[in-house]
Amino acid sequence: MPTRSLYFIILLLHLSATIFSMNIPAATPLISNEISLSRPHLAQRFVRSGRHEQEKGNYEQALKQLHLALLADRYAIDPWRYCGEIALKIDRPHDAIIYLEHAITIDPDHTQTLFTLANAYHEIGNLAKAISLYQQLYDQHPNHPVIIYNYAYVLKKHDQVSQAIPYYLKSLDLKPDYADAHFGLSLAYLALGDFKKGWKEYEWRWAAYHEQPKTFHQPVWDGSEINGKKIFVYAEQGLGDTFQFMRYLKLLKDRGAYVIFQAQKPLKTLLTLCPYIDVLITEDSEIPPFDTYCALMSLPYAFGTHLESVPADIPYVYARESLVNHWKECLACDNAIKIGICWQGNAFYTNQSIRRAVAAKSLPVTTLAPLTQVPGVHFYSLQKMNGEEQLANLPQEFQVTTFNNIDEEHGRFMDTAAIIKN
Repeated sequence: MPTRSLYFIILLLHLSATIFSMNIPAATPLISNEISLSRPHLAQRFVRSGRHEQEKGNYEQALKQLHLALLADRYAIDPWRYCGEIALKIDRPHDAIIYLEHAITIDPDHTQTLFTLANAYHEIGNLAKAISLYQQLYDQHPNHPVIIYNYAYVLKKHDQVSQAIPYYLKSLDLKPDYADAHFGLSLAYLALGDFKKGWKEYEWRWAAYHEQPKTFHQPVWDGSEINGKKIFVYAEQGLGDTFQFMRYLKLLKDRGAYVIFQAQKPLKTLLTLCPYIDVLITEDSEIPPFDTYCALMSLPYAFGTHLESVPADIPYVYARESLVNHWKECLACDNAIKIGICWQGNAFYTNQSIRRAVAAKSLPVTTLAPLTQVPGVHFYSLQKMNGEEQLANLPQEFQVTTFNNIDEEHGRFMDTAAIIKN
């Protein structure tokens, strides 16, 4: 005959079938229906199985095992908090909050649960709640560098930048080589205009992103005399970062340097128009001989940039003259003030943290709709790759002109640059 344990497992599977047919998380029906078999040993078995699946990256399977653990014993904290951790890992922060809020009803002072819950509230943009939870954690653990760093991070995100700096510094006092804290501190200093401290701390970006800068036998350029020398500069991070920081290449040229620049491949056609780049290559090209080198976004540090010395010569990105004239003719019939808009960053990064950072810098195009109240203006979409689908749901009064097939025949950004000139 079947054993008693087997009967319980059959009952669990029967109950879980209802839950799995609903939207995950199963936390809501479990809470409302008070389902529990009070079998803690059976729950621990499912928790171990769920953790095993979680470690292998099988997150949905892990959730199923943990839900069975909750059916066996809904008063155990571990399956609730592990479900919350997994939901946050797979970009379901609202689900994570359901799990974790229930977990802290079981143990209101459980450090890891509070920490994950604070992160989940941060992910959905409820920074006030996140700050409250981090304050609670800080009160409990005033010398824990990771908690202190996260508290500083969310304060900075909540526009309390000055208040965040002492916490970054305390985190570093406790853990001097804490790369994330150094990097966060750099962004806080830069946001406040303290470039001297900010650019120095910004050199920790490599360690914070678990990356390594390029290394060569030649020395890294440190801002010393560069006249008559060949300098190799390589792009890093996104295309937008290259557009923002390539103005420093002109400063090198003005100092008499021979500038070799390694750009991302999509920018090659456009950047060949820049007169201050002597040799333009991409990552699949052989690097010519050089005397010194520098990462592109380390140039502000090497130049000792402060607020008053940010290079601002315009233009520092150039458009092809023939295309400028072509688009001038195309837009000649529009006598209104022409405004180009772009609202969405690249949503296709594989790195979750980068996707979140891009999302935080993007906005729904409908946010710009009140600008239609300004008379005598005409809007043009410069959006590419993603976000264009939002134009299908604009208010009737928000008219936006789109361009078909730009940047395809002439190269990436080529038409866009020429349109902007007009």
